[in-house]
Amino acid sequence: MNRLIEIFHGEGVIHLNESSLPLQIGTNEAAHIRLEGDFGVAAFLGEDRNYLFLQPAENEIAIFHNDERVTRSVWVKSEDTTRIGTTLIHWHLSGQRVEARISTSTEPKLQPPAELPDKPADNIKTDIPEPLPEAPDEPSAFRRHKRLLFIGIFVLLIVSAAFVLLAKPLAVTVTPSPDNIDITGFPPVMKYGDRYLGIIGSYLLQAEKEGYQALAKEIEITRDGSSYSFSMEKLPGLIDLTSEPPGVTVLIDGAIVGETPLYGQEIGAGVRTVRFEHERYLPEERAIEIEGFGKQSSLAVTLMPAWAIYTIETAPEGAIVAVDGIERGVTPLELELLAGRRELVFTRAEHTPLAVELDVEAGQDQKPPVYHLEPAPATLKLRSKPDGATVTVGGIYQGLTPIEISLSAKTSHEIRLSAAGYKAANRKLTLAPGEEHELDVTLEPEYGTIFIMSTPADASLKIDGKPQDKANGRFRLTTRAHTITLQAEGYETKTRTITPQEAYSQRVEFVLTREGAPAKATKAAAAADTAGRTGLGQKLVLLAPKAFRMGASRNEAGRRANETEHEVLMRQKFYLSEREVTNAEYQRFQPQHTSGVSGNRSLEIATHPVVNVTWEDAARFMNWLSQKDGLPPYYKEKNGTMVAEQAKGVGYRLPTEAEWAYAARLAGRTERDRYPWPGKFPPKTKVGNFADESARHLLPTVINGYNDGFAATAPTGSFPANPAGIYDLGGNVAEWCHDYYAANAASANKGVVDPMGPVTGNHRVIRGSGWRDASITELRFSYRRYSRDPASDIGFRIARYAK
Repeated sequence: MNRLIEIFHGEGVIHLNESSLPLQIGTNEAAHIRLEGDFGVAAFLGEDRNYLFLQPAENEIAIFHNDERVTRSVWVKSEDTTRIGTTLIHWHLSGQRVEARISTSTEPKLQPPAELPDKPADNIKTDIPEPLPEAPDEPSAFRRHKRLLFIGIFVLLIVSAAFVLLAKPLAVTVTPSPDNIDITGFPPVMKYGDRYLGIIGSYLLQAEKEGYQALAKEIEITRDGSSYSFSMEKLPGLIDLTSEPPGVTVLIDGAIVGETPLYGQEIGAGVRTVRFEHERYLPEERAIEIEGFGKQSSLAVTLMPAWAIYTIETAPEGAIVAVDGIERGVTPLELELLAGRRELVFTRAEHTPLAVELDVEAGQDQKPPVYHLEPAPATLKLRSKPDGATVTVGGIYQGLTPIEISLSAKTSHEIRLSAAGYKAANRKLTLAPGEEHELDVTLEPEYGTIFIMSTPADASLKIDGKPQDKANGRFRLTTRAHTITLQAEGYETKTRTITPQEAYSQRVEFVLTREGAPAKATKAAAAADTAGRTGLGQKLVLLAPKAFRMGASRNEAGRRANETEHEVLMRQKFYLSEREVTNAEYQRFQPQHTSGVSGNRSLEIATHPVVNVTWEDAARFMNWLSQKDGLPPYYKEKNGTMVAEQAKGVGYRLPTEAEWAYAARLAGRTERDRYPWPGKFPPKTKVGNFADESARHLLPTVINGYNDGFAATAPTGSFPANPAGIYDLGGNVAEWCHDYYAANAASANKGVVDPMGPVTGNHRVIRGSGWRDASITELRFSYRRYSRDPASDIGFRIARYAK
């Protein structure tokens, strides 16, 4: 309930709520209802079972309630009046609102004469004669009394008739049968048998029975009569609760009631659950049946210890041990540990803190194995000339110089620094615990050879903005991206970006177009320049496709529903890169990219395929490479999404699903292959990088008995090429395709020459198996995946039309 209590007096209104109950009524300053005079607290206003009652204080102040003096608690009803001294309290109750209006009695104060009257002398007699009684007129008096009697009887009959006509039946059932029951109100109810008759209105029902809570309920007699049924609640029982040890928290039916010992604790009748809890002891729970009726009972328990003794040792000794954040001593030592999960942290100078968790069982003493503390890590501050070199430690990418790296002490580490245009530098270091070591590395330039053939021969050549003595011939350049500009009078200036390679020389032909020549001729020349190899040195394989069947037959083992077999029409020649794009190649476009790790295996190795790239980023790489090689970008970014600028453009792009399937299954062959190896599943020899025995610690499923030697990704081209001369179309990583994904590729490709998939979609097609795949379903060439998120086993390769 949430009562609103308002006290109206001459000075204003006081607002209270039920939390203020019981209210004090008196003359002291702490009284909620202030009275005139100086007699302290006169009474209290309390609440029980949602009914208000007035209880006199223990003093001699006279209290009148509804003009009757009260000496014990009385219920307060709406329109009641309480008089205390000269103060009147008028009560008005409406729902949860209680209104008390204070007024002062206005009775006139009588003032007798100051002097008493003179008494007559005892011997003086008055001569006032006593009046003689008049003899009554007996016939008149008899008639008058008779008339009054008839009037009384007549009024009584009228009242009785009115009561009978207006009275409504009231039935009241109280369980168990009370010792006494009373229904009060005006006009009073009349009992007949087990029922009552009363006038419409409000009444107070009160019932009492030994051993039960007193019952007080407001009831209503309605126009159609009323019927009520009430149950009396047993008085709670009393219980003494003790424990060994004392000071144990006690909960009754889940509610905390205090700590032992508890004497005379009230507890409700019925079956109750009593629980004893202490942080150092096992909890004890008992079910106890309480009879109630104020009867006394007791319950005593002895709790069992909730700890165990652990003998702790470390190597080396002398480590400080903290349990759940609190220091407990130095190893070796015995610890008393409470039951449950405990965190132990070991610290020692020049060693790495060690945290372990123990599940302690009460009473089960243990001696865990010796805990070995590792030497504290060392710190390597690494700088290079030039800055921005890529740093790996043990083949795992760490970042770019200058950099600070944490290394395990007393362990040999192989550190590698690499940067575009420079030779990689390797260093081996073994550092002491906590040592801080500084290392400066100057990288040596790495050179590659480019043969430039310029037309016209008298054109002038600039490399990175510096004029050259000749426009044709051999140039030795660092293996980083260089901007080459060729210009001649009367010709359009041409600029290209070339990245030399140390491993092989490159031939670059520049053919300038006379000013005003058609743009188509320029594009054709650009296509001719890059045919066969990209500016990154990636070899491109030219494929001349033909019509073939894509998908899998219904009876093929491992076939999925999205592999419907259908005819695909292909006529346009295209190039496909011999290998997947590597980390080193991709980081020239995006130096900050990291392929990450899987388990304890790095995916960041330069010669391994780049992974954890989105389809959008792969498309952006294609545009970057097209610009480097002087080709028109194939994709255009619209609202954050890469879309084909021209469907048949000659810039670098991702292969279509049909191109990928043709290259993987049919190129260089007369019949389609089912797997990346000849024969049936599983493979018998090392034919690709799949989920093998070496990856059992990384993957849930591997090909039993197959071991290709690479637990995660492998260097591109590590296994034999297919008949068309293309590597890793099965194994290593799965590959992004250009197409949006459609579950029914047959419908999307129907009647389309050189299909490129649906125009829109939510996911992109992924083809090919990878280093995580082991099942017959995934290792088939017809297996189709889709996604829009990067993953550790998804990479890509380069494609473009041969125009």
